[in-house]
Amino acid sequence: MARTTITDVAEAAKVSVSTVSRALRGLDKVNPDTRKRVEEAAERLNFSFSKSASSLASGKTMKVAVLLPNEISSWFNSHAFEGIYEVLSRQGYDVIPNVMWEQQDLDRFFKALPNNQNVDAVIVVSFDLDDDKKKVLSELTVPVIGLNTPSDDGLDASAKIDDFAAMRSAVRLLHSLGHRHLAYIEQPVVSPFVCSAEIRANGFREAVREAGYRDEDVLIVPSVMRSGVPGEQEEYSGIAAQLLSAPVRPTGICVEHDGCAASLIKELRRLGWDIPGEVSVIGFDDSDIANIAGLTTIHQNPVETGRQAAMRALALMRGERLEHPYAIMPTSMVLRDTTGQAAEPAA
Repeated sequence: MARTTITDVAEAAKVSVSTVSRALRGLDKVNPDTRKRVEEAAERLNFSFSKSASSLASGKTMKVAVLLPNEISSWFNSHAFEGIYEVLSRQGYDVIPNVMWEQQDLDRFFKALPNNQNVDAVIVVSFDLDDDKKKVLSELTVPVIGLNTPSDDGLDASAKIDDFAAMRSAVRLLHSLGHRHLAYIEQPVVSPFVCSAEIRANGFREAVREAGYRDEDVLIVPSVMRSGVPGEQEEYSGIAAQLLSAPVRPTGICVEHDGCAASLIKELRRLGWDIPGEVSVIGFDDSDIANIAGLTTIHQNPVETGRQAAMRALALMRGERLEHPYAIMPTSMVLRDTTGQAAEPAA
């Protein structure tokens, strides 16, 4: 059986070959009814429009690179990528994940990019690019979109949550429950990049100052650069030891993300702490584990954030002007079983 050609589609739809090309590439200046007729003819004839041919004709690669820190399988990264893929794949784009485990992975990507120029946009997820990387992208005139990046500097658009506002709500909840001694637990660092979750500690610091807490009433347990697997027992034993040895034991704890919070709760209960009787714990993300663990947490929706980042990328690739290029996505507090009224101090 002979292979269906673009000419066959043009004859079936009763239009010119150039109209078929414009319609199937999604270009403007094609009547909606004509576009529908062309698409139906192409589907009926099982015609697949070559992306390489489309690229040559339009000057576009129909590829978008997504830069992810550490892994693609984590709760946030996988859900954010799903949102990006949902929007862009439906518009005919190949969405290519690029996992950056180490600095050399990022350097390799940017070293090859100027020579290949093989993407139409870059979406950066959760980490900052340095000035040299931003300069490379600006010289290529490739739109750069951030997704929960720590800052918008050098980005053409972004979609992100407000980590400061989210942490403020967590501190206010603990304050309203009567907790006078608080702690913040940072996620153990496994990435060499400056990531968005790291700015939550700054939001916590600002929130406790606003609420009137004294420095001696607040403990921040810093993250530790490590090469092992997150969640190892000794890691949380060390965190629990710092809480136990604090001059004043905190009764309200904010944790940088749900996975760390669930593991810490398990360790604290192993040591005999009553949660929430003696100490309240708040996580961050509202990932699947939060519901399983009955964890009070701050909810965010990375799938929708991914969609919003992708829609901005799509508009910029089409040459459109964005009225609101930098979107702030909502967060909310989800109350479950790990928070309660502060216990009365011992007489």
